[in-house]
Amino acid sequence: MRFSSLTTLLLLLCPLLAQAQAWTQPKGHGYFKVSYGQAGAGEQFDFAGDRIPYAEGVSGDAFQDRSVYLYGEYGVTDRLTVVTLLPRKRLTVHTANGDEQSTDGLGSAMLGLRWRSTQTTLSSLAINVAAVVPMGYARNRTPAIGPGQADVQANLAYGRSLYPLPGYAQASLGFRFRSEVYAFSRAIDCPTGTSTCQSDLQPSYDDEWLFAAEAGLSLDRWALLQVLTHGVWSNQPPETGFDPANPIPTRQRYFKAGLGVTLYPFPDVGLGVQYFTTPYGRNTVRSHDWFFGLEYKLR
Repeated sequence: MRFSSLTTLLLLLCPLLAQAQAWTQPKGHGYFKVSYGQAGAGEQFDFAGDRIPYAEGVSGDAFQDRSVYLYGEYGVTDRLTVVTLLPRKRLTVHTANGDEQSTDGLGSAMLGLRWRSTQTTLSSLAINVAAVVPMGYARNRTPAIGPGQADVQANLAYGRSLYPLPGYAQASLGFRFRSEVYAFSRAIDCPTGTSTCQSDLQPSYDDEWLFAAEAGLSLDRWALLQVLTHGVWSNQPPETGFDPANPIPTRQRYFKAGLGVTLYPFPDVGLGVQYFTTPYGRNTVRSHDWFFGLEYKLR
């Protein structure tokens, strides 16, 4: 196959590669997305992996997450891309005594770099490194919108075109180091007997393995269909369950699988929806997750 034909193929796949961890943005190009996420759960996986009610005596979705995510990528050079993520979180939990507790605010922001190690006309290999830092939220308010400590994570991602099909596939494997640095969050006074906060315990969170895989197929440049999977695997197996009033496990393992579709009414503007379910987990929420997004490509 001639090189010019492969170059044309990659240009046709631009909507597919925009947020793929194995490909960098060209210098001066960018990808920006705002998403609304809606997750609900009436069940959880206990520390042994069995499905149990999220909170005893509560029907329906006892756990709810309604959040907005701002995501961006920008190509500093053809081989180096800056990646950012800023979430605005709103969490609600319902307890057996009929209480409803909600918390909202900026969550933990991510700032990362993607460096493309190698790339051919059909494949790419990239290294992603990022810091995840709390944006000053109260870590002991219930339900907390984040663990309160800073993390550092890295992964290696490989992607490949599915030529002659107008599609792609990619997979990544990484590791998250969960520090005990709590300086970027704060603790509030918690009077005895209140249910809106808890003691500032500052637990030690276990390091985690991160994995993801996806495939996408373009339909004549106007639509993108995706199959998506991702998961987290704590280094040590969970041994105790989390508090349903404050669902932030110190150790957890889960796998999520989903589908996505994005429509492109204009070449640089996309409207998408993704759905995920949680078929397996240990010490984590068994949620159903929806994401509705508006994306824009700068070039």
